[in-house]
This record gives sequence, C-alpha cells and structure tokens, in this order.
Amino acid sequence: MVRYSPFAPPALLHCAKRVEIRTLVDLDMVNKLYDGGFYKMDPWFRYWTSYRAPGVVTAENLPSHQAKDDFYSALKPFLGDMDVIAMFLPAYGGNSITMFLEREERFNHEESVRLQEIYPIIRSLHEVHIKALMTQAWLGAPAAKDSLLQLPAAVQILDMNHRTLYESEQWRAAKRQFPSFARAAETVRATGERRSTKMDFGTFHVDCMDFPDLWGRNLKVITFEHSQSVATPLDIEKAISEFEPVVWTPREREMVRLILWGNSNEKISEVLDIGVGTIRNHRKRIYDKLYISAERELFAMFLNSLIGEARVA
Repeated sequence: MVRYSPFAPPALLHCAKRVEIRTLVDLDMVNKLYDGGFYKMDPWFRYWTSYRAPGVVTAENLPSHQAKDDFYSALKPFLGDMDVIAMFLPAYGGNSITMFLEREERFNHEESVRLQEIYPIIRSLHEVHIKALMTQAWLGAPAAKDSLLQLPAAVQILDMNHRTLYESEQWRAAKRQFPSFARAAETVRATGERRSTKMDFGTFHVDCMDFPDLWGRNLKVITFEHSQSVATPLDIEKAISEFEPVVWTPREREMVRLILWGNSNEKISEVLDIGVGTIRNHRKRIYDKLYISAERELFAMFLNSLIGEARVA
C-alpha cells in the first residue's frame, strides 16, 4: 500500500512479506534510489499525478507512454517476475492511497472484472475510515493521530469561508518556526485550486478537498513543503542527460532521453517531428551501439549506472 502525492515522494504505508529473492544487487540501494528520485519514473506515480483518476488500474489501462513493462523489466532482477493491479483510492488534497496486488501468475480478465465490481465497496469503506480519522482529528485527538491520516506534509484544511477546520502538527510546527509563515499562508489562501506558491522558506500547494460532504462543500487543502524537503537528492533529468555508456550523436542523446522517460515511438515521433519509421531506425542504431536488443535492457543499463553512482557517493 502506497500513498501517492502530487507534492511529495511516494510513501510506503504497508507491505506484506515477500518471498525472498536471491540477487547480487543491494536492495537497500535500489530503495534508496527510488526514494531519492527514481520514483519519478514509476508509471503508477506518473499515472496518478497526471490524471488523478480513482479506480482499478491494470497495465493495459495505463496510457502507452506510461506503460509499466520497461519499469518492471529493469527492476526484474531485484523484484522478481510479477503481475500488478493497482486500486487508487482518493484521499486528501489530490493524494491517493493505492493498494497493489502482486503475484507471479498473470491476472486474467475475469479477475480484473471482479476487482472492478468490488472497488465501489472498498472505496466506500475507505471513505468511512477517512471521515472517522478526520473527525477524531477535528475533535482534538492527540498529535500522534496525524500519522494515521497519512498526510504528506504540513497541512491545513479550510471551509468555504476560509475558517480553519484542521491543522496538522507539522503545520503548527512550521508556524512556530517561520515568522512570516502565517502571513504567507493567508496570501496563498486566495489562489485557485492546483496552484503552487514558492516562498523563500518553502512552497505552498493549494488543492480541493476530496470528501466535500464531510464538513461542507468547497473545502480547501493547503500543503506546505519546507525548502529543504523540496530538493530531491537524485535529479533524474540530470542523470538521464549524463547517461552516456557510449558516445551519442545529438539525435541519439535526445532519443535516449525520451525513451528513458517511457515515451512510445509515436510520442517520440510527435515530439521530434519525424516519422515513426525513422524513430525505429534510430532505436536500432542505439541498441546496436550498446549490444542490446530491447528497451528493457537500455532501462536496466540506466538503473545499474545509478546504482554504481550511488555506491560511489
């Protein structure tokens, strides 16, 4: 179970015990890379932050440029061979609590349909759970309850008249820490939904409340990130631009960048304004240079280069 947020890295909330996988790779290092920025290439993270569409999502449901095959193929030596189905349950301010079902055997169509049928029941139970937690917090439950709400950062929830309904402990701590915090928060309240405002000491994000029937309609969620937490240790764009196991031509470098971001041939053709057949030819030359035959091998080479750099660091 993972919390996906538009404003923070994914957070692992719960994980059932997995069968031990024998590998020569340091799994802790892989986890560190993911938390440090590799999560930006996670197709499930990209799906939620792009569309925020609740429901049951399979690999076939993912848009072609966010297909999971290459992401998981690259991680296969570390995670094992698996099929995955995700259930996205909407939470506060654009966040999702996402349940993953994983197994080695492929999920068939009938099983996918069955999960689609029970999803409304699971979502209803999830909403009841969320409302109970929010009510406890509103009534003055201990600060430890903040962790149960699985909020990504300092959070304030306002009603349609801008009256405060809830403030997390992290929000109250930020008010104590930064003298201009309260004034800045007052300013960003007037901004529209899905807007971000950067200050010297951090960034405020404004979004809507996903359960408007809890305390009324048009509730506003303001999330604050300290400037130190905004910075990502791993700059994926920079890592991709510096990935050069061989000498690239300018066109090959751009092709590799677009491929590693998970773009299909059709999407790359659109971006570069050249034919799909030409894209296929460029791909073949890139693969020949690297003595590989598939995109997943390119992806695995990139991941292994990150692991090597992380070990040196």
